[in-house]
Parts: sequence; C-alpha cells; structure tokens
Amino acid sequence: MLFNKKYNVTIKNRNITLEAKSGTNLYKLLKENNIPVSSLCDGNGQCGKCKVRISSPGGGEINKPTKKDRLILALMNLENGYRLACEYIIRSDIIVDTEEWNVSSGKDPDILGVKKKNKETAEEEQKPAGVTEEKEYSTSEEDYESEESSESQSQSEPHTDYEPDIAEDEEKTSSVEEDEDQTYGVRDGLLLIQYPGGVKYYVYAAGINNIASEGLVKINEPLTDIIDNNILSDFIHDNIDIPDLDRVIIILDKEYFNGEIFFKLINYHSFEIGTLKCEVLQPYSYPKNLLTFLRLLNSVNGQNLQVALDNLRFSYFLKDGIFYFLNSAYVSDTINIDRLLTTGKNPVIDVADDLTHVTMKDDLKEPDSIALPALLKTIKILMRIGAVDNNFVLKDRNELVDELKLEHLVKFSKRNEGNMFYIYRKKDVEIFLSQQMLDQLRELKIYLMTLTDFVQKELGNIDNIIIQNLTHYDYLVNNLFDLSILPKYYSKKTKFYSGDPTILASKFFTEQDVKTFIESRISDLREIELYKNEEFNKRYDKIERKLTS
Repeated sequence: MLFNKKYNVTIKNRNITLEAKSGTNLYKLLKENNIPVSSLCDGNGQCGKCKVRISSPGGGEINKPTKKDRLILALMNLENGYRLACEYIIRSDIIVDTEEWNVSSGKDPDILGVKKKNKETAEEEQKPAGVTEEKEYSTSEEDYESEESSESQSQSEPHTDYEPDIAEDEEKTSSVEEDEDQTYGVRDGLLLIQYPGGVKYYVYAAGINNIASEGLVKINEPLTDIIDNNILSDFIHDNIDIPDLDRVIIILDKEYFNGEIFFKLINYHSFEIGTLKCEVLQPYSYPKNLLTFLRLLNSVNGQNLQVALDNLRFSYFLKDGIFYFLNSAYVSDTINIDRLLTTGKNPVIDVADDLTHVTMKDDLKEPDSIALPALLKTIKILMRIGAVDNNFVLKDRNELVDELKLEHLVKFSKRNEGNMFYIYRKKDVEIFLSQQMLDQLRELKIYLMTLTDFVQKELGNIDNIIIQNLTHYDYLVNNLFDLSILPKYYSKKTKFYSGDPTILASKFFTEQDVKTFIESRISDLREIELYKNEEFNKRYDKIERKLTS
C-alpha cells in the first residue's frame, strides 16, 4: 500500500533523521518531534511563515510548488527549494533545513530585493521585485483548493504538478537595482490587536504581500486609552521597529468608538495622525461578530457556505458578490454547542477502538473533559456495537445485557433518569457521554442538514462548506460525516479552519482602506431570518420527522 511506505526526513540543521509514512504532512511531523518551525496560524496555510528549504538526498526532484506556495513565496525561493511546511506532503526521502536563511545571511529571502523608499518620493509607488500589481495575498478556499484524501482532512494527497506560465514568470523575475541605501523589507502596514495584558502586533511588508514579523507588547494600558491620549505614535515608535509606516489597523475586543456598521458584524472607525492613516475594527453588538467578519475574508471567492461551530447563531453564504446573512437565532439556541466544544486543561483526546482505554493530552494527569472529536469517535463506536441507534438514542443497559461484553456493560449507568456511558471513571473523575449530549448532536444534525438543503435549493449551488472553530480538532470533519451530522454529499467540498482569524486582517492592506476592500468584493447584503422563513421551517420539520420516525 502507498501510505504504508516509509521515508527518511533528515533535518539538516539539527543533524537528525526522522521516519515518516508516505502522505505525512511535513509541518505536523516537525511539530510532533519538537522541531521549531515558525507559524502564526498553526499550520493552516494562512500566514506563510513556515517556509523551509527542501532538497533530495540523491539530487532528485522534490514536490512541485502548490498553489499556496506559488501565491505566498517569491519565485526565487521556489526555484531554490523553499516550500511551506504545512503544504508539503512527504512521498520521498528529503533533506529539510528549517533555519538556513537565518544562518546564512540573517535576512529572509522573501524580502530581498525590495528597494527602500526615498522620503522625498514616498508618495511614488514602487513595484517590488517578484510581485505583480494585481497579485494579492489571499486565503480564499478557491485559491487554495487541492486534492484531499476523503479519509482524513489532516493529510492531503499529492498536489497537481506545477507548470508555470512563461510570460507570468518573466514578469515576476523583474529585478530591482540594489545600492548601498537599499534596505530589506519596506514595511508599510501595522496591525495592532488588543490582547489581555498587552497589544499583539503584526508588521505587514508590501514587498511580499504578507506578514514580515510579529510580537507582543506587554502593557496594562488599553489601546483605547493610548488613542484617546494621543500617544499612539509614541507607542509605536517606542515598542515596534517599523520604518516607512503608512497605515495602522487596530482591532478592539469591544465597541468603543462611533463608526460605520458593516453587515451587522463590525463597527468601523477611522482617523488620521498627520500622514498616518488609522482604522479601527470593533465587534458590533456581540464580541464573536468580529471573528465572524474576519473569517469571511476566506469566503469572497466562489459560492461558499460558512458555518462557525463556536457561533451557530449566524451562518453566511456568498454568491456573485451578494452576502447572504443567515440568521438562525432561536433555531440554533437549542443545540447548546458551547458545552460540547468546551474543554478543560487536560481533555481526553482519543479513545481506543474497543473503548477499553483513553488517551489524555497529558497522560500523567487525570482528565477533566473530553474533546469533541474523541466524543464523536466514542459515539461512532457505540453505534457500531449497537449501544446508540441512528437517532442518537443511548440504550439502557438492560437492553444490552445479551448483546455486549461485560467490559462495556459496566460502563453504562443512569443518573436522574437519564442514561450515561462512562468514557473514563476513576476515583473522583468522571468523563461520560449522556443522553443530553446526544440530543444536542441530534439537533446539530437537523440544523446543518436543513441549512445545507435550504441554501442549495433556495440560494444557489454550494461550492464549499467552510467549518470554522477557534480550537483545532484533528479529524473533526471526518467524524461529522461519519455520523451523518453533515450530509455526505459535501464530504469532498468541506474544509475546516481553526485558530484566531485576526491575522487575516492583514489582507486589508492590499487596498487603500478597509472600506474599499469590502466594497470591491461584496456588492450587496441580504439578511434571511431563518426562524421566520417558511421554506426553512418546512425543511426543518421534514428532516426532524424523518429522524424520529
């Protein structure tokens, strides 16, 4: 079998060799073996920081660049063997250098060849080497689409071979004359994000259309006070090394300034400090609305349905520049998904196929919760052995006496007239699956099946379903399909993104301001209150009756 074959991955700068199965993701291999690799998005292909240099031990070919590689990395990097670790699928012996650019020159090859702006001609736009005027950094699903394994969202099949267009390459290889006044990395954008106990910052470099550096300034004074006291310029000068600053985008965790409301999600406020343009993004009405708005930056291309597991009250569908705001208040409230998503410091992250033992995040400590993928896997196993039926009903132990082994039967119990199955039970620690949790998953299934059916039939064909969540869960999407919580028809069209999406705000620097960016991509807003929509409710009732019959 292809995926049983193993290859050697030699880490050149650490003089160690790892063994990896064919189809293993390089970024995950490095992280699992505690080999440092930069990333701002935890390997989700959104930041471009995890570039490494790859070569073949025998001088052979390495993987062709993927679409993300070509979109983010400069041509000279690609030609010299640089790839994004999160995009590289191991299918041969390779040599990896995770620090070569740092050791050899102290400068990032992504930002070489960018000429310093003369202060007297700062208003004149200069075209950086290797970047075309129309090219823009994008994390859209359409741009990033690749061949994926139907069995695992975490491992990808080999990407399509790279066949560059000659004319495009000639344009990209245009050079910029270097001289003594040349500097590396003309940075013209700064992203400031309010964090507890400090301000997170990302420096945006125009030369690479990407984040060039990041950090955290520990300070008790909130950004709102810094702005109100007119010391924003001083704060930036004292704490962040960034020459030639043109714009600042500030992200707040709650509403503070009066401004323009976009899509009932954000409050947009702008002001100027001399020639410095400052823009403020604030959540409108509800804190999670800001995260939802930033996640929409992944959905401006194609007809994509976006569902945030951590904010089911609102889903979104974009078609031909029309932004459909799908308000599912009251419908989604019965699901109480927050309980299923919430985990403690040491959750159960996996269960054995025979349910005899579990794996915790830290095996040296007692578990305090269960991660959603482990919970879904438990349900799948219980369905297989007949302890949970297709309607998500956990059977009573008395019904299973003649069907299950003793090691399974002892895990069944009843509390407050509700059936339970103990996933882990020791001393004072109880991790269990209850009928109430199964009821919530059943409601989630009805909602998602109704939502996809309604959008497909009433609004337009769904190119992709994008599932979002702040917490990363391996195999989550696979489990949702295995339990038919998501319609299996969309198994190859569904993507999962996790992590804090605030870094996506760097995309706003590709336009003159946030408002222009939005208006150039979304032409109209149409809200549909699903709980009042007759067609949606008809479909909901039909699916609910079908599941209970």
